[in-house]
Formats: sequence, C-alpha cells, structure tokens
Amino acid sequence: MYYRVTKATVQEGKFDEAMATMESLRESIGKIKGLVSSNLIKVNDTEIIGVAAYESKELLEASQTEFAELMSSMMPFMAGTPEISYGESVFSFNS
Repeated sequence: MYYRVTKATVQEGKFDEAMATMESLRESIGKIKGLVSSNLIKVNDTEIIGVAAYESKELLEASQTEFAELMSSMMPFMAGTPEISYGESVFSFNS
C-alpha cells in the first residue's frame, strides 16, 4: 500500500461547509483507480488530516491530476496550502 497524507487548515467557521463539499465528492472519489480507502480525521475545529491508501505508488501517481481537480473545490474553505506527504506502509494493525 502507498499513502497520501494531507494536513490542512480549514478557515474558522467553514468546517461544516468543507465537509458538505467533501460529501458531495464521495462518488467521484470512489471512482479513482487504485484508491483503496480515504479517511479524514478532525484534529480540532480548523485542522484536518486526510489519509488516502492506494494499491501502489504508480496508481497514486496516475491519479494526481484527477485528485487535484476534485480537491480544487475544497480550496475556498482552506486557510492555506495543504501539506502533503507520501509514503509506503511499513506496519499495519487491524483488529
């Protein structure tokens, strides 16, 4: 598995609108080739962390343009440019 980890800051008071926008993208996100899962974690009222798992690095890289187009609709709610990191799974636990 290969991951995209995104740390983003949402503008004060815009969290609910941002999540409604993400919900409207659910079907399109589900069509991204190689995407296994995508989770958003609310750290506080303005911080979110997104973790997207892909079947491979190659499929993640191939999805970059499509992903960026979908996420462009989130930019009006962001307080700055998100920090994005990529990496390979080295440990996993599922109960």
